[in-house]
Amino acid sequence: MSKLRELNLRDFGYSIGIPKGLLLRSGKLSIFTEEECAAFCRKYGVKCVIDLRTPIESAEFPDPLPEGVEYLQFPLLKDAAVGITHETGSDAMTIIRNLRKHPEKLKEMVPDFKALYKEIVTDEYSRTNLDKAVAVMRQNAENGICTLCHCTAGKDRTGIASMVLLKSYGVSDEEIIKDFMRTNRNAFWPTIKKCLGVWLLTRNWDLVKTAYKCFMADRELIEIAMANYD
Repeated sequence: MSKLRELNLRDFGYSIGIPKGLLLRSGKLSIFTEEECAAFCRKYGVKCVIDLRTPIESAEFPDPLPEGVEYLQFPLLKDAAVGITHETGSDAMTIIRNLRKHPEKLKEMVPDFKALYKEIVTDEYSRTNLDKAVAVMRQNAENGICTLCHCTAGKDRTGIASMVLLKSYGVSDEEIIKDFMRTNRNAFWPTIKKCLGVWLLTRNWDLVKTAYKCFMADRELIEIAMANYD
């Protein structure tokens, strides 16, 4: 499918000790039509989908899952966060448009990614849902059930859930970082297109650089999550 790169789809089975074809990660499935999503689930054998997004996000961009695929939601954040949740009215592109007249508000609108990554692994609400999601993925894999875990872009929240899952299988920290950074292979050209759109909209180089940071994976962020996860 031509949309697979945009989906940022990956199989955890490339790592030693992790079963192939049973644990998948991606971005939101709403990029598919119902027919495309059904074909996707058949092709990869997906029987369970874990959504890490907020209820607002999932309501705005619902997964068009076919009958027979279990849907579970474990939000890793309570509130909207630019570049993370992309909720209604607060997705990165919408805010960039709003900032055309008030670029000085940029710092107020863009989240502190370092703080967010730490929060997801230390905040009680986030950590509880994170651990639940990973537990379901592992249990399903043991039972031969293919599970796909996703957020919006398959980068931040999915990246953290992937870190915890890989740790549970004994994968090394360096391999976990490599997995996190693989997002940039799929995200680079779509990000360039988005940044070009930001430039054409705003002619503001600082906003372009901010958008780039929002859409691309940063090694330092997953290192922060790993350092604070115990």
